[in-house]
Amino acid sequence: MAYVALYRKWRPNNFENLIGQEHISKTLANAIKLDKIAHAYLFSGPRGTGKTSMAKILAKALNCENGPTADPCNVCANCEKINKGTSMDVFEIDAASNRGIDEIRDLRENVKFAPVDGRYKVYIIDEVHMLTTEAFNALLKTLEEPPAHVVFILATTEAHKVPATIHSRCQRYDFKRITVAEIQDRLELVLLDMKIPAEPQALKLIAIHADGGMRDALSILDQCCANDSEKITVNQVQQLLGLVGHEWIWKITDALADKDSREILVILDELIRNGKDVKQILTEIALHVRSVMIYQAAGSLAGIDLYSDREDILKRHAAEFTHNELAIIIQKMHEAMSEAKWSPQPRITTEAALLSLCFSGAIVSTDGNTMPADSGLLQRVAELELQLKTVLQLVKKQPVRVSRPVPVVERTGIGTNYAPQQSKANEVQGVPAGGTIDANAQSVWQQLLNTLKEHGKAPVLACVGQGVLRGLTDTQLFIAFKGSFQKARTERNDYREMLEEILQDICQRPVRIVCTLETAAPPKAAPKVKPKPIQRQPAKVEVDYTTMTEQEKQTLDTAVAVFGDNFVKKEDLK
Repeated sequence: MAYVALYRKWRPNNFENLIGQEHISKTLANAIKLDKIAHAYLFSGPRGTGKTSMAKILAKALNCENGPTADPCNVCANCEKINKGTSMDVFEIDAASNRGIDEIRDLRENVKFAPVDGRYKVYIIDEVHMLTTEAFNALLKTLEEPPAHVVFILATTEAHKVPATIHSRCQRYDFKRITVAEIQDRLELVLLDMKIPAEPQALKLIAIHADGGMRDALSILDQCCANDSEKITVNQVQQLLGLVGHEWIWKITDALADKDSREILVILDELIRNGKDVKQILTEIALHVRSVMIYQAAGSLAGIDLYSDREDILKRHAAEFTHNELAIIIQKMHEAMSEAKWSPQPRITTEAALLSLCFSGAIVSTDGNTMPADSGLLQRVAELELQLKTVLQLVKKQPVRVSRPVPVVERTGIGTNYAPQQSKANEVQGVPAGGTIDANAQSVWQQLLNTLKEHGKAPVLACVGQGVLRGLTDTQLFIAFKGSFQKARTERNDYREMLEEILQDICQRPVRIVCTLETAAPPKAAPKVKPKPIQRQPAKVEVDYTTMTEQEKQTLDTAVAVFGDNFVKKEDLK
């Protein structure tokens, strides 16, 4: 009989045997018991975490002769066919090699036929994210409303590449990475069945290197079991995986703490001569420094997977580095790993990264980011700060002349009403000294306005367009405004920087905007004309004399005597 790989031989055959995914196993088992079977499922998660195994267990649970049941028997004809991959009702499709629309059209034509042996036709589409857009579109309607006897199970390692229209038609289950302890327990069970002894630390190395995937762990164990040795040891696993080893990494860390560049080069040379990969060296240094940083921050934590669990080593290294130094080492290792991936000489990249840590300290920038710096740079920064403080003290002792024009305020009326008047320094009566208004200056000015118009800067154009060109020098462009608002708005940083950037493109040199306020000349006063005296005409008042009393008549007669002809008796008009 042909040899069967361990990851195939130890594939879980029911929900209970699938370790690390209890949250999914329990949910699907309850759904089968309650007869709430969905028509489409989406399994997503890292490789080797049990997505395909879960799909086959679900297919057996639906088509078992004793089912649908949450505990498939694995002995009936339907279960045996599914385990062997010969069932006519379970179709396992690799979307990486059958990703076109033609394959999906064939699938759509076949789903209408009833199952042969079981109750359901189960379509397991692995790596479904590899399907083309046209294939996804062809699958949409069938996936949304399949026949009652069809169940779709889609599996993928990159769920973000699956269209949202597919997501909305499926029940999604996210598979998590299996912990190191769970993988180690399963490996011990496998070796117990095979009657092969192993060192616990060796199995832990395999579990760590598997990175949460049970299939990868069983494949590594299968390689170790093929060795002629009677026992699986740490040294055997390290040689098989090309691991550097804790002792070497601890030596490199000690050399980094002592800034011993010679020791680092000697260790690195010996590791490379022993066939160790430089990228693996960088990876294990980063893993160990991460363990030191976690220990330094929170002490020994149970349940956290660490590269090294020797508390005495972690405590010693945690006391030799600061948190910033540990963060810089990890950052340097990651940068070196990225560069070594494409470098024709990865050894040089590794040596440069480790030596740079020996010859540099660590400072913290103003924004909180750490960056390397040597002692000479720190001394230079300190000298510049001292010089700056000395200059500031001298400036404070000397009077400062303000070149900015200060507005003069004059009282113009009674009370507290004041009217600000612009200083004469702001008034522009002609071309500034050194400036010209020739054809070249007018061309630059026009190009500036046209550029603002072409780029849709209407607010800036509306403001600057009210100014008048007053001169152009090699370094300055003078603009005069009649309104103080337009001048102040143009001098703001956003408008000024935009205009100076456009001027630099036009003139091919830095040109600064200088804004001034141009006051209009006051109108000439009209000659004073002596007003002519106004000749008043006497007013004529008509009084009805016949209706007056004697006393009123006497009063009226007195008034007539005083004012003369200004009063006329009505009876005299008759």
